[in-house]
Amino acid sequence: GGGPPLGLSVSEALVWARRLRDKEFESYRQAFTEADSSGDGIVDFEELKELCAKLGFTLTDAAIDAMIEKAKERGEWHDLANDHELDYDAFVHFMRVLHERDGFTDAEMEEITATFVKFDEDGSKDMDVIELNDMLHHMGFTTHIDEVLVLLSRIDYNSSRSLSLRDFVRFMRLHREGQMRTVKDKFNQRKGREGVMDEGTTRSALTELAAGETANLMHPEHSKLLDRDFPLNEAIKMRNFVIEAPVTYEKFVAYAEEVRNRRCQELRKRAGFTDVEITRFERLFEEHDLTRNGFLNGEEVTRLVMTLGFQLKTVEDQKKIVTQLNSAKKVAADQGLCFEDGKVDFWVVVQLLRGLYRLDDKKTLIKVTRAAEQSRFQAQEVAEFQEVFLNWYQRDQT
Repeated sequence: GGGPPLGLSVSEALVWARRLRDKEFESYRQAFTEADSSGDGIVDFEELKELCAKLGFTLTDAAIDAMIEKAKERGEWHDLANDHELDYDAFVHFMRVLHERDGFTDAEMEEITATFVKFDEDGSKDMDVIELNDMLHHMGFTTHIDEVLVLLSRIDYNSSRSLSLRDFVRFMRLHREGQMRTVKDKFNQRKGREGVMDEGTTRSALTELAAGETANLMHPEHSKLLDRDFPLNEAIKMRNFVIEAPVTYEKFVAYAEEVRNRRCQELRKRAGFTDVEITRFERLFEEHDLTRNGFLNGEEVTRLVMTLGFQLKTVEDQKKIVTQLNSAKKVAADQGLCFEDGKVDFWVVVQLLRGLYRLDDKKTLIKVTRAAEQSRFQAQEVAEFQEVFLNWYQRDQT
């Protein structure tokens, strides 16, 4: 656990804390000895990088440099012949920075924290399953609420059915590691004898990376690309992507990140819906766009959402649609998708439907929670049932 056993006196708690600290330093000493392959009492940059990889952190040279600089702020730092060489004391500072931030730099931590705050809608400092699903859609994934419940059960370390900022940072580390392994493998496959790539090879490798990325977070092996024409479209876009050769691994990582960010922007407008769902919505939009001008009026929007099974029988239901539609317009405008102020085009409808399905997800979660409480199932048991049903459903779909 993260805290001392309950019922300890102050003196006993201090003893417990001392033992924990001693154990921490023992692990640092063991790691330092393993990393110091030459046995000279110094860990050089390459040894440090290799150790980070063994610990599950695939980091660029720039990221390790940034953490070394951060570690220097922690206290005593002995000047050695090389700024990239660490004695044991400096190594301890570095390891603490590494683990506290799960391998992220200051800039990355600021971005992760900002993302967490943005999607922590209720300001509880914990991200529930609805908020986590919103965040995953923002990242370009096509997750459904049942999938996110299963995912949350895997990364929720204290079974609270929510993620703290610390849990979220760990989750982002796992996500980043998957991305970095893919990028590293692609670079190693395509690099030349001198360990670098030329412009043409880099462009081709980046296109392959982008086209090969999956939007299915839970089961990438079953995923289909969101955009049927994505490989061709991406190849066309990559023609204008500026590449400065020769391209080292560090450069390739930076280029891959830029391409990923561009694709994420494109996928964000789909609000987490799959290609099949988007195609269905396009057909419904065309059927309800009676004037064929690319926009729907209020009555047409109402008929479309009712076609999808949403009830609009009461005044409260109608108010809900108006509220969600205004929110959808704002989201679409923020993403640069709403080209005529106040009008409802296809991408506004997509955001509207996401908002309506989100409300349904909330109702479903309340029912699941209530049923679990009445049947006295533990949260972990409920998550296991959901995973079984989800696996069977996905098996039927493939």
